[in-house]
Order: sequence, then C-alpha cells, then structure tokens
Amino acid sequence: MGRITDTVLKDFWIKVFSLVFAVFLWISIVGGESGEEFFVVPLTITNIPGNMIISNDVINYVNVRVRGRRGALRSLDTKQIHVILDLTDAREGENNMTIFPEEIQLPEGLSVVRVSPSRFTIQLDRLTEKWLLVVPSFLGAPAQGYKLGRIEVSPTKVPVLGLEEALLGQEEIETHHIELFGKKQSFTVEADLKPLNGNVHIKGDHKVKVKVGIVVKTLERTFKALPVQVRGTYQKIVLKPDKVSLTLSGPEKIIRELIPGSNIRVIVPAPQMSGTFDVTPEVVLPPSVHMVKMIPETIHVGILLKKAPAEKKRHKGK
Repeated sequence: MGRITDTVLKDFWIKVFSLVFAVFLWISIVGGESGEEFFVVPLTITNIPGNMIISNDVINYVNVRVRGRRGALRSLDTKQIHVILDLTDAREGENNMTIFPEEIQLPEGLSVVRVSPSRFTIQLDRLTEKWLLVVPSFLGAPAQGYKLGRIEVSPTKVPVLGLEEALLGQEEIETHHIELFGKKQSFTVEADLKPLNGNVHIKGDHKVKVKVGIVVKTLERTFKALPVQVRGTYQKIVLKPDKVSLTLSGPEKIIRELIPGSNIRVIVPAPQMSGTFDVTPEVVLPPSVHMVKMIPETIHVGILLKKAPAEKKRHKGK
C-alpha cells in the first residue's frame, strides 16, 4: 500500500513540474515574439517663442505605432511615450514641422515605427501688449442703512497680452466677485482678476488690492413752511417771511425720524435796537444732520422797541 502511494505522489509532482515548465515555455515563446501596437498619445508643444502665440488649431493627440517584443508592448504605458513638438527654432508666421519616429524615446527593445500625423503647421503670431482698467465686481449689498463709498484699486490698470484683433474693444478687466453681504465697515481685499475671452492673457500678477469703502446711507429731505422763532425779546417783531423751507441731509434713519419743532428749529436772535434788519436765521439740528439749503436765506426783521413789563411798573410807581 505504501509503495502505491509513493508512486502516485511521484507521478503527481512530475505532472505539476511539467505543467509549470510548459506555462513558462509558452510565456517565453509568446513574450519573445515581435509585434506592433498602436498607442494614442498626447502631443506636447514646448518652447513657444516669447511674445508669440499659436493662433491656429493644433490637434492634441497623435497615433504612435510601436514595434517590439509582445511582453514589452503589453507592459508599455502611454505615459512612457512622449511626443514633443519643439518650437525653439520657430518664427513668426507659418511653420511647417515634422516629428520623426526616431525622435521618440522608448524603453529598451521598443521602437516607433510611425507617428500619425507626423507633419504639423504651426501659425505663430506676435502678441500685443495693452493696459486695461481694473473694474471691481461686487456681489450682494451692505447692511441696511449702509452703502458703498469710495473704491480704491491698486494697481488701477494691468497689462495683458493678446492678438491685436482680440484686443480691439477691450478696455476693462473685471475682478471676481467681492462679497458685500451685511458689511458695516470699510475693508480691504485681494481680488483675483477674471480670465479674458479669446487669446488674451494677463501679464504678471493675477491679483489686485481693492479698498472698499462702506458708509452710512444718507438721505436728503425737504421740510416746507417751518415757522421761524424769535429768541430773547419782549418787543413786537414782524418777520417777513415768518416761515422757511429747509433741505437737510444726514443718515437715512435719522432724517426719516425728524420732527419739525421738536428736533428742527429755526431761530432769529432779536436785535437790540428798533428798525428793520435782514437776519440769517440760526438752524438747530441733531448731530450728524446738516443743512443743504434754506429758502429764503435771510429773514427781514422789523422791530419796535418797548419797555419791558417790569420797567413799566417802576415808572407808574414814580
């Protein structure tokens, strides 16, 4: 029984060894066979001359036919294939260029048979520089009762490069949105410039500094027929006119709550001698409110001196 078991085990290991050897031999034979495969590879354009731009459409991918051992072909990744169009010697205008198979470097044992397409027309046009005015772009609104004040941008203009026809009519460049939601105080922010359409590129820094002024919202309001009061007299006074019209300016909330006679008063100081005078009234207003105009600006005051009541009594007693 033991002899039979040993024989079976011996045959089993011989079969396993034979199978492994056959697989190894098959892989060696197949892997060693030569073959060809197509790869779709990105086209990389390098060394574009300064102040130049490619103005025509150029394909982004090329077909590359590679020859080599099948095993090596199977392990080849497209990231290992670099198809480069070098524009070091290109000039302004039309450039006809060719990529040759031998210019493409591959791992050992592999070679490029063909590149398709291999010929390219590159149109290089000279870029024009132009300075554009920076215009801040805002989103939202300040808190209630506040509004945008003075806006300062630094720098006020930035240089851009582009084809001459692309720059026609371009005078401004906007920033990305600067948020104003609920703002009550002025602030400073670095804002990114928006990309421009077409073959136009920002030259240098893509950021600008923007100082945003937030101020109290003001309101102008006109109060008509406000009575003119006389201060400090026992005399008979005639005012012509005895009412004025006031236009006031100040914080919106305060202006809306003003009440004539309560927190708005127009006063004429009484002269100390008889006669007629043109007097500029004194206007008493709450803090932060100022007068824009008064109609009329002067009041004609007519006065007749009389003795004060106390003086009359003393005179009668004598």
